[in-house]
Amino acid sequence: MKKIIALLVAAVMVQYSSAQVNEGKVAYDETIDMHRRIPKENEQMKAMVPQFRTNKFELSFADNKSLYKAAEEEPDLSEQQGGGIVMRFAGNDNIFYKDFTTQTTIEKKNLMEKEFIVEDSIRNIAWKLVDGETKTIAGHMCKKATGKSQMGLDMIAWYAEDIALSSGPAQFGGLPGMILGMDVNQGEFVYTATAIDKSVKKTDLKAPTKGKKVTPAEFAKARKELMGDGNGPVRIVTN
Repeated sequence: MKKIIALLVAAVMVQYSSAQVNEGKVAYDETIDMHRRIPKENEQMKAMVPQFRTNKFELSFADNKSLYKAAEEEPDLSEQQGGGIVMRFAGNDNIFYKDFTTQTTIEKKNLMEKEFIVEDSIRNIAWKLVDGETKTIAGHMCKKATGKSQMGLDMIAWYAEDIALSSGPAQFGGLPGMILGMDVNQGEFVYTATAIDKSVKKTDLKAPTKGKKVTPAEFAKARKELMGDGNGPVRIVTN
């Protein structure tokens, strides 16, 4: 009897491990509510700026590494007619590389046409796992987690345990599975996986190298000097 039980357990474990996705590529839509970045004293600007912008990104993963970058080239500067409205998309060229074996992250970040390489340890959010709530995203059953960003913004994440790597869009991760859906600051930034390919070109999983190497503290100082208090991927200014 014990041998039969052991065989059944082994069969279940084999089936479970074969169902795990250990490498592939996830396509994401990143949707930004740009009206949230308009100061309250400039509400009239909303009529001249589209409320939502969606960018396409992809996350490649294999061999305990992941690489998140834009899926297609997007302009950093978009000019709207009327009122001299200019929208700057500071995050479209950013690249996020994570090596979970060494617990390091290397990020390429662009600030006002300047490129930086920021290396740090992987810093995970203190997530709270939510029981009993699930959602299907891109054909994968996802569980819910909540947390707060370093800036104190409310976040909701949906993660798939059958994709074992603890990664996700942009800098997010730290859950027992791949994050396929994210809501940051009650809809200001929304990430949604739209498709998952179980094959990946492993030679593309390389850390970015183009840019000035700085520490996280040095990058924060440069960002403040170049962008003032603007800390999101969208800045709306007037000429």
